[in-house]
Amino acid sequence: MTFKMKKIALASSVALSALFLQACNDAKAPEQSTSVEQPAAVSQAVDTTAKAQAMKTLDVNVIYLDRRMLPPGAELTVVLEDVSKADAPAEVIATESMEPAGAPPYAVALKYDANKLAEKHCYNVRATIKMKDQLIMTSTEALDPFAADVKQPVEVKLTRVTPAHNSAEKAAEQKANASFTNTYWKLMTLDGKEAQLGAGDKELFVQFNDDGLKGFSGCNSFMGTYQAKEGKLTLGPVAATQKMCVKGMEQEGTYLKAINEMASYSVTGETLTVKNNKGQVVATFESRYMN
Repeated sequence: MTFKMKKIALASSVALSALFLQACNDAKAPEQSTSVEQPAAVSQAVDTTAKAQAMKTLDVNVIYLDRRMLPPGAELTVVLEDVSKADAPAEVIATESMEPAGAPPYAVALKYDANKLAEKHCYNVRATIKMKDQLIMTSTEALDPFAADVKQPVEVKLTRVTPAHNSAEKAAEQKANASFTNTYWKLMTLDGKEAQLGAGDKELFVQFNDDGLKGFSGCNSFMGTYQAKEGKLTLGPVAATQKMCVKGMEQEGTYLKAINEMASYSVTGETLTVKNNKGQVVATFESRYMN
């Protein structure tokens, strides 16, 4: 009888130990789950910190020379974009919009992700002002805010393209005159006749750049020097390549003669009119804003 009771006590002890062991394991289970989740939480915190450190601010001052005030409700938008790919639309890196108050300059803090910038890529910052989706002002010059010679804060200049709205009058669209310099001018008429395409069906053009004059005359390319001031135009020596082409040679001679006779110019909207020293129109051009 005593031996039987000892066996029962031993069995009970084993069963009780098993229950305590199971309870202990169950109690530790949440701790194991916590230890697995902790690295993920730490990783997420590190990732959030890295993203915050990558966010930079580009300080921009937007100005315009027009003395007219902007209408109430006008919206200013500043955009930072990657313009490295010539055959693809610009990639927007960051954008910031606001309702400008008072007179310019308008200070804009443009926040961008530095991780989106790539070495040797080209960037541009531009600005527009719109009133109910109608463009009022826009920047027209390329401006890389990360270029070594660009001062901080970056200054973006706007040009008015439509007049301010007047409650008593219907706003009429009015385009700003194209810039005489640093504009691609496509030849439209020559000696009063419509200009024809040159060799290879290429259009004839001229550019009055900061570093000189250049263009295509139908078969050959040409370059030279010039001075322009208050509508007066003085050309220096103009040199051209010496290729021979089946098409475009006759018009080329007339065009190069007109180039050398240019004495004055005027720009109206997108049209450039050039006259000789007798006041006769020798050629007209239209702006294309290329290169």
